[in-house]
Amino acid sequence: MLQKMRRIQVVGAKKDFQAVVDVLYRIGTVHLEDASSLVHADELDIKKVGPEKESDVSSILVKIDSIFFTLPAIKDPEKQVSTAVKSLASQTHNEIISRANQVIQALEWTAKDLALKKSDLEYTITALNRYEKVIDKIQHIEHEIPVLEGFEVSVIIIQKEFEKVLDIIREEIKNITGDQFEFIHTDVDEESIAAIIVFNKKYSDQVHSLFFSANVNEVRLPQEYMGKKFTDMLLMIDDRRRASSEEIVSINKTLETLSARWYVELSALRSALEDIREEISTFSKFGETEYAFMITGWVPQKYLKKMKEKLASEFAGRVVLEELEVTPEELENAPVFYDNPWFVKPFEFFMQLVRLPKYMEIDPSPMMAFFFPLFFGLMVGDIGYGLVILALAVLAKAKFPKLGWVKDIANIMIISSIPTIIFGFIFGEFFGDLGESMGWLHPLSIGGIVWNRMDAIIPLLLIVIAIGVVHVFLGLIIGMVNAITIKNRKHLYEKVGMFGAILALILLLGVAASVLPGILLYVGFALLAAGMVFLLLGGGVFGAIELMSAVGNILSYARLMAIGMASVVLAMVANKMYGTLGVLIIGLSVAVLLHAMNIVLAMFSPSIHSLRLHMVEFFSKFYEGGGQPYIPFKHTEKIR
Repeated sequence: MLQKMRRIQVVGAKKDFQAVVDVLYRIGTVHLEDASSLVHADELDIKKVGPEKESDVSSILVKIDSIFFTLPAIKDPEKQVSTAVKSLASQTHNEIISRANQVIQALEWTAKDLALKKSDLEYTITALNRYEKVIDKIQHIEHEIPVLEGFEVSVIIIQKEFEKVLDIIREEIKNITGDQFEFIHTDVDEESIAAIIVFNKKYSDQVHSLFFSANVNEVRLPQEYMGKKFTDMLLMIDDRRRASSEEIVSINKTLETLSARWYVELSALRSALEDIREEISTFSKFGETEYAFMITGWVPQKYLKKMKEKLASEFAGRVVLEELEVTPEELENAPVFYDNPWFVKPFEFFMQLVRLPKYMEIDPSPMMAFFFPLFFGLMVGDIGYGLVILALAVLAKAKFPKLGWVKDIANIMIISSIPTIIFGFIFGEFFGDLGESMGWLHPLSIGGIVWNRMDAIIPLLLIVIAIGVVHVFLGLIIGMVNAITIKNRKHLYEKVGMFGAILALILLLGVAASVLPGILLYVGFALLAAGMVFLLLGGGVFGAIELMSAVGNILSYARLMAIGMASVVLAMVANKMYGTLGVLIIGLSVAVLLHAMNIVLAMFSPSIHSLRLHMVEFFSKFYEGGGQPYIPFKHTEKIR
């Protein structure tokens, strides 16, 4: 059900403003409204409160995040961080901001310098590896490269698919150097070619400009490698790489030491600062005058007493909390807060598929918590399948404890498995007819009918249609209540008319089938006439058309029987396969596979059809939606 909401106003001296905001943020029950918009300017000149520190806090968070980028994470920090966050709860905003600045001052440049140095060393190693690979590949042609004083050696890498570019480059270098150059090329790997060009240093700028304009990958060896033999170059590369790697290891140890000292406190400060930023970002909703502040919003009735007591104890009468009277129009726009018992809460997940109910509407979650498992159990109706679904749901909850949507769906399946097992006992089904064929159980005989689903087709059909009538009638009754609550006469007439007309049709059918006494024929006609009048008054011609749609809605509940019958047939086929296939292991494998497929279908198909019966057949009789979600002003747990 939806919790009753109360609009409140908190007023106090300006000097207590930040402290009051902190208290409200910790309590976490107020859905804030724009205070300045609720008071007319002629009554009181209220201005919005400006978030003066928001940019400072955001700047500090950017610096902290940049430090985190350089520090390695410590192992399992959650518990330590949680303890540190709690220790910061008693500190003021200014104290937290001051401490954050101190930590940043101690760490920022040290961490940045280490990270920059590490990055340079990693780049150096990457470049050295690249030089080594190229030199290793072209080492065998070293004897072909002339060693001349005043000449430069350059290496370029070309993808084999662009091999023809080498001819163009050779021709251009010929023009630049006046044919005073050497040009040798060799394969580096399956995809690329290395070209070695030897030319006079006086053409260096022009040659390198050519490489740049041709967009080729030039391997420019460091100056200290120039003039060395390739074997000497490889030794120098190996020495330089080893030294760089050792230096990176040393930097990593230093960063790990810094992380062990500061990681937990930094994490706690970041969490606290994010809360502060989130808190002060809402300041525009608060109002202030020269000497006082005003905060308005909505609070669930169940939390109101606690809030009053907390403000009274913290501020000793300096801050006043007042309940405001609201008009029906204002109440209709109050935020919506679900407050259901544990067995209903999982079904709020399905309410996310539609718009939130309006505050004045009846919450359909409790009805869904009753009818969804009933429909599911009626369609699946098998003890074995119910037990498997129950086990899978429990396993899913244990496997994914932090995924809220998985937990909700698992709880729905756990609740739905109970009527599945009960109906399985009534129908005498354990993995189809396996239980009956083994002599373990048999369909129950109730009201002179043996409830074997393969035989009791007509009784089952009548039962599911009766359930449809009850479900649709319940939707119409809720629609009447909603119409009375919001004082919408036309809607009320339409719902009353439809209820009366459908009831009249049932009476007339009962008389025609000799199930009901003939005297009710006149009652049926009178009720039908009255119902049509109310339908026309409330919905006009479309109201009468809607009546036919409602009758179709009721008949669509026959799917509860049809889907159940399909599941029974597939289970029986699986059991027959076990007995008819010649090889035992093959028959058993096929039977298990078919049962597994049927269980998967049993989890999805009944769920979808049960949802459809609620969303289309049931909700259409009363549900409008469009409510405003309740978003309390409080700390929101962040997942990193």
